[in-house]
Amino acid sequence: MLRRIAVIIILGLIAYGSMLPAPFKTMDDQLSIVENPTIKSTANISEIFHQGYFHDQYYYRPLVNLSFMGEYQVFGFKSFFYNLDNLILHIVNALLVFLLVSRLTNNEGIGFWTGILFVIHPVQWEAVCNIPGRAILMSAFFVLSSFILFLEFYKDRRWYFLPIIVITFFAGLLCKESTGILPLVLVTYLSLDRSISWQDKFKYFWPFIIGIAGYFFLRHHLGITKVFHADDPRALMLGFVTFLRSVITDLRLFVLPLDLHFDRCRPIFISFTYPPAILAMVFWTMAAVLLFCWRRKISPFVFFLMGWFALELLPVSQLITGIGVGAGRVSTAEHFLYVACIPVLTGMVMFFRWLSEKGFVKLPLLKCIAGGFLAFLLLTAIEQSIYASSEFSMLQRSLFFEPNNPRIQGAMGLLSVYRNDIPDAEIHFRAAVKAEPLNPTYHISLGTALCQQGKWMEGLAQLVVFDAGKDKALVQGQEKLTMSHIQEELSQGKKFDARGWLTIGIYYAQTGQIQPAIDAFLRSVTLNPRQSDAWLNLGSLYEAEQDWPAAKRAYQKLLAIQDLTVFQRELGTRHLIGIEKR
Repeated sequence: MLRRIAVIIILGLIAYGSMLPAPFKTMDDQLSIVENPTIKSTANISEIFHQGYFHDQYYYRPLVNLSFMGEYQVFGFKSFFYNLDNLILHIVNALLVFLLVSRLTNNEGIGFWTGILFVIHPVQWEAVCNIPGRAILMSAFFVLSSFILFLEFYKDRRWYFLPIIVITFFAGLLCKESTGILPLVLVTYLSLDRSISWQDKFKYFWPFIIGIAGYFFLRHHLGITKVFHADDPRALMLGFVTFLRSVITDLRLFVLPLDLHFDRCRPIFISFTYPPAILAMVFWTMAAVLLFCWRRKISPFVFFLMGWFALELLPVSQLITGIGVGAGRVSTAEHFLYVACIPVLTGMVMFFRWLSEKGFVKLPLLKCIAGGFLAFLLLTAIEQSIYASSEFSMLQRSLFFEPNNPRIQGAMGLLSVYRNDIPDAEIHFRAAVKAEPLNPTYHISLGTALCQQGKWMEGLAQLVVFDAGKDKALVQGQEKLTMSHIQEELSQGKKFDARGWLTIGIYYAQTGQIQPAIDAFLRSVTLNPRQSDAWLNLGSLYEAEQDWPAAKRAYQKLLAIQDLTVFQRELGTRHLIGIEKR
């Protein structure tokens, strides 16, 4: 036993030790740690338990923030120790997997090889090598601990285990919401035991009922109750079918993890008749039919492993809540597989064992295949941990596989800003805006980068396009500076096109300068009578000034344009009818 434990520890250090020197990254690391004022004083412990994980009303993970607070108090901002704690947690989880699978299968050998696969498999890299993956690692620790404690209780009915399970399960919920799936996994496991009635089995679940009830009460009391959800049933089901397609990729990654990358996502299918959507539905329909036909040949324990895998992915299936990385995309991140991989890896070990027992493959050849597979996984994990030690390399690899991922393009833009390579930042921010045009953050970033290069009009056009929200003060300062440069260029005789005057008009309108805004919009439509946005804004401003004849003329000019958007035509028509009724 001790020798096997030592092997798992050593292999874990070899697989992921390369990521230990990695610095903090620009994405979640900044918000969770570097720019998180809450963790910088132990006086804020109470505040940690009264706020959302990202200071929002969606996620509640106070124990994760508490771990960051502890590290900051001891190590400050030395990222090495934050990475080290992630690696230690991962290795401890691998040892718990060893113990758990040994208990589930009554076979220490299966548990040992599953623990090895778990600790070295490269699909774990995203959770281990990125510090905010701490939420997944801590949640897994408490889930595995609760599972093992429940098995110990169920074996001999030692009731003193149940209060401990309440604590470990509730602690897991305070690390990550997906911990709540554990009771369903245990129900699936107990279905294997037909010697006891379900009425008696459900008596053993009061720790989980207490934990979930207390968790929901706490979140409701704190007002952290928001969830992302689809707008309508059709969008919900399209998101689910997209998820089903991503699971096919997940299954392939367990065997051939050749394209691992950060923040994996997938565009939501546009319709159910879209060929990839049809193929995904056909694949899973055929899988369900085959399972039904072979149901008598497949052991109940293997069905339990399948159910466990499916349940672990339920929180990210888009059915409970939307998990996305931007408009029109669902997140299929590899860290979702951290706990979900346990039943899959267990099944893989059992499959190799079955091949050995049945003699379908000669033992020397089978050992060579297994050894080569383990070596391949270990080398790939080392490669991924090396990528993760450099944020630039990690994001560059992601863009190679997913150039239209807006979060990655935005992060690369920020990295370019930090390197003072503003032209490169502009390229990445443009790509982010193109991928997610309704995200104001990317427009603000692009506008700022353009202004830094003296492209004042282009920059202002990006800054005024959306409400800046929490960045309003910063954006207003940049807009004011930009307008001073534009006015200087006007004084020097520079001429702007219709689009430029439209941008100037929007700025004046947003800052309450009505007459300058009207003048700018009039210049825009003089240069281009088909500038629909300018006519729409003119009509709105004239209405605000109660100049009804001028407003009517503006809306009539607008509606005379042939290629209006549906929104512009409906809005213009509604306003024109309202004026005519006066």
